[in-house]
Amino acid sequence: MTPSESRELAAVVLDRLAPRLPEAAAPDAGTPGTPIRRLYELVADRLRTLGEQDALAELVRDPRNDSLVKRLLASAATEDPTYAGELAAAVQALPATAVPEAAPPAAGPQGPDGLPTRGGKASRAEKASRAEKASQAAADRADGRRPRRYGPWIGVVAVVVLLLLGAIVARSVVGGLDGAGGLTADSDCAEYRQAPPEERVAAIRQIGLAKGISGVDSPLVMTAVDQLCEAQPSAKLGDLVARFDG
Repeated sequence: MTPSESRELAAVVLDRLAPRLPEAAAPDAGTPGTPIRRLYELVADRLRTLGEQDALAELVRDPRNDSLVKRLLASAATEDPTYAGELAAAVQALPATAVPEAAPPAAGPQGPDGLPTRGGKASRAEKASRAEKASQAAADRADGRRPRRYGPWIGVVAVVVLLLLGAIVARSVVGGLDGAGGLTADSDCAEYRQAPPEERVAAIRQIGLAKGISGVDSPLVMTAVDQLCEAQPSAKLGDLVARFDG
């Protein structure tokens, strides 16, 4: 989580918690497992771990004096993604009735979207709205979810690449077959020796592909085939190529 997102998360946590303080912090606040109690305990436990009991006590006494706690929570959320996820989940678990009533829009110049521009200050409700979005993003990250905006395009690109590769391979094979002239696996060495060098190479490549043997058109193998054909004029090309299998 980025520092900016952590600050937004800390802001929404305190905005949601403030209306229920100090009763949420009271020993007899009710069932420990209630959503608001769970949120308070996450904040209180982390502040105690950091040795900031005084900051916790001041927050309970005056929820409006939350600047120090907000910084501490933001720093903890940045450094500890698991804790950030727990905070976000606790906020999401709060019932809708726990949301503080929206304050009237702040006076001052407003932009096209209805929010104050630099000339005015954002209202508490507007800040809470932006912080809510940050908390939802944090919850998504904690769950391991990520936006999948590019999935369909990646699939299309992959299909196009495969088609292009297939076309290139097919063209290479067809080109090799076309250059083989009339030589086949059943052609004998006498026919082979009468063919031009390029047709010999194409024929050996074609026969090798048909038999599942790669690399038979290499200079070393071609030289060996030439020598075998010179010694055995009646030998079939397919039989000679088969010798190079494995």
